[in-house]
Amino acid sequence: MPPKRNTNTNAVMDEEVPVSVAFMKEMLEQQKIYYKDLLDQQEKNFRSFVQIITDSTNQRMDNLVREMQDLKNSLNFSQGELGDMKTVSGKNVDKIKQLEQDILTYNNEVTEIVNKVDYIENQSRRNNLIFDGIKDDKKETWEQSEVKVKEVLKTKLRLNTDAIEIERAHRNGRPGDRPRPIVVKFSRFKDKQSILRHAKLLKGTSIYINEDYSERIRQKRKDLLPALRAARERGQVAHIRYDKLVISDRGTANN
Repeated sequence: MPPKRNTNTNAVMDEEVPVSVAFMKEMLEQQKIYYKDLLDQQEKNFRSFVQIITDSTNQRMDNLVREMQDLKNSLNFSQGELGDMKTVSGKNVDKIKQLEQDILTYNNEVTEIVNKVDYIENQSRRNNLIFDGIKDDKKETWEQSEVKVKEVLKTKLRLNTDAIEIERAHRNGRPGDRPRPIVVKFSRFKDKQSILRHAKLLKGTSIYINEDYSERIRQKRKDLLPALRAARERGQVAHIRYDKLVISDRGTANN
């Protein structure tokens, strides 16, 4: 009489896969609801919200990858077993494909949420400018920072500061050897644009004016700097517009 085949392994595998997949789908659905709810939080939570999304995404992705690896290991094992395990192996392949699709969908949704939050954050900074190189005094107050900014606008940029309304001006970062930048929020967008147009008058001074962007946009702009310098060394006209590098030949720059 031939020895009986041990089918316990088959039974366990066949029972564990549906439970595991159901758990993963439920987890993905809960995460989708969780992240959509976070969009309703106030502006002050934007930065921490993006970090939460990133950390949670990495953790969930790691869990999904581990689950996929377990299923693949199970598939490799089953291929070396008896022929009657082909059905179970086929189910595992289907489950792996479904998990891969779920990961792709989930990742796309998280990316969309991050982009929406980043857009809202940059909209909240729309009227902001960052002033670098202005002398930093110990225990400087917001009022003192505002006075210094207005002095630069008046004496360096030759602007009428009586017509420019500043909502707030404050130093950013910890005191150090170099002056901390001053983040300035103007009441009107057109005032900010006027200041940017006059910023060329600061050439040759130690003061610089830049737009205020989210951390993600600042990093993208920083990553574009090598390509920007290379284009200018080739004699092309190049500048960074928001998070894109714009390059044109000098003969077509004004077209």
